[in-house]
Amino acid sequence: MANSQNDVDINVLVGLYNQRLATLTNQNVLLEAKVKTLTQDYEEEKTKLLANMMELQEKYETLASNIDEE
Repeated sequence: MANSQNDVDINVLVGLYNQRLATLTNQNVLLEAKVKTLTQDYEEEKTKLLANMMELQEKYETLASNIDEE
């Protein structure tokens, strides 16, 4: 009787294993997609900030040269 409590149906075990593996794989793919999205968003914001910084630098240099001319 004790032996029957320790026995596990291999089909049930494999089914549970596959279910958990599928769940973890799906979660992993979702997390990878989130990381990729955040990376793309970061790169876009970085590009915008660098462009803005260059624009401000050019305006500063223009103003500085105007002051030097006066």
